[in-house]
Amino acid sequence: MSSLLTNSKPRSTSNSFQLPSWEVFTQKGLLNRVFMTLALLAFYRLGVQVPLSGINHELLQKSSVLSSNLLGLVDLFAGGALSALSVFALGIGPYITASIMMQLLNEIFPSLKAMQQEQGESGRKEYQQWVRRLSVLLALIQSFALTRFLYLSGLANTTDSMVLFYSKSIISLMAGSAFVMWIGELISEFGIGNGGSLLIFAGIAARLPQMLTQTYKAVQAGTSPVWGIWTLIGFFALVIIAIIYIQDGFRKLPITGSRSASPSMFGYGFDASAHYLPIKVNPAGVLPIIFASAAMFLPMQLLTFMGKGGSSSVSQGISNLLLNTPFLKQIFTPLSTNPAIAPVLAKAGYFFDRIFSYSTLEHSIVYLILIVLFAFFYASILLNPREIAENLQKAGSAIQGIKPGKPTGEYIEKVLNRIVFIGSLAIGIITILPIHVEKFCQITTLGGLGSTSLIIMVGVALDLYNQVIAYSQAHQYSVRSILSGKKA
Repeated sequence: MSSLLTNSKPRSTSNSFQLPSWEVFTQKGLLNRVFMTLALLAFYRLGVQVPLSGINHELLQKSSVLSSNLLGLVDLFAGGALSALSVFALGIGPYITASIMMQLLNEIFPSLKAMQQEQGESGRKEYQQWVRRLSVLLALIQSFALTRFLYLSGLANTTDSMVLFYSKSIISLMAGSAFVMWIGELISEFGIGNGGSLLIFAGIAARLPQMLTQTYKAVQAGTSPVWGIWTLIGFFALVIIAIIYIQDGFRKLPITGSRSASPSMFGYGFDASAHYLPIKVNPAGVLPIIFASAAMFLPMQLLTFMGKGGSSSVSQGISNLLLNTPFLKQIFTPLSTNPAIAPVLAKAGYFFDRIFSYSTLEHSIVYLILIVLFAFFYASILLNPREIAENLQKAGSAIQGIKPGKPTGEYIEKVLNRIVFIGSLAIGIITILPIHVEKFCQITTLGGLGSTSLIIMVGVALDLYNQVIAYSQAHQYSVRSILSGKKA
């Protein structure tokens, strides 16, 4: 699943920018794949406009319950499908979550990893079936949670009974999520690029016109300064350049005595002809940012789904939960009125509110720490230094100056820890800086277009570019083979 949001293979070592020739599109069928991809993306965007039945959409337009905190991030990825409450409100989210969970389960259950790696094509198909089943299960859970949240928020039509509203909404949301998953797989098989990544890319890109329009209106109204717009544009340009360097950056570990080997032997983009082992600066891609965002916004969302939401702060929601729950009320009511303990609880509540407030320094520090921790966690799943060392030894290869076997594994682990720390720290800083730059520039209309979105969009664009270049190189190789009279 890392392919959805990360690119595990480094780009070509050539730094020259190449443009594919027009013959590539006509001779190799790439144009058909591009048209298929565009058609499926257009069909997906059409489904985003289909509203969910049983919802008071007039009341929904006046409410902001589905466009804040973590739900705002989910809505951004879904291209506004969540805030508009369409049948595609869950988007590709359950499938992405299921794929990540299956990767985690691979480390717990070796049989799952063996199914994918040792049983050939049939094993990979069976593994993909388990991903789909888990996606449907997660879609069921998320559909129920969202339906309950909508019902408690008073957005359901009064003409429907509770049972009818729950059944219609859950079935519609589940079917929509499964349909989006199917569209993503069709794009991956018959189109160009990764289907899941392109659906997220399309969702983010679809919100850009609305954000730009709101920004223009804010400048016209005088609520946002012109200098702030230009400053923010320049800052985002620098961020895009930094993201490209980080996403494509890797360290080369020189390999000696390597025989002809395939990249899959080493489990990580090893190029036998180049005689080096690449260690990406940011192997986990944007996933640590998504995990950290979920962890930061999870408390408020749990309080909301438990019916204790609607509060202006996390501390108030926790207070309502503790003081209104029967068996907890007897314990915490005396503490809240105790003259010695009440001030301590108030200070703790203020600290919690600062942590979960989007634009505070405390929030940025905790957010950065979580990104670094999740980056190390996910890198440990993606890359196993001991396994890489064993594969190198089996292939008759070794890192220059390092003994094969255990010393090689320890050396790779040491290098990996340093690289991941540098990469995660850089990605974390890039993620939190726009929060404060937008605040400094007095721009609030681009709050959804954070560095998370930019990292995803730049990563998908780079992946598409690499695939088109691969088609171009394959076409040129085929042409040379025909002209020379040799078989390719």
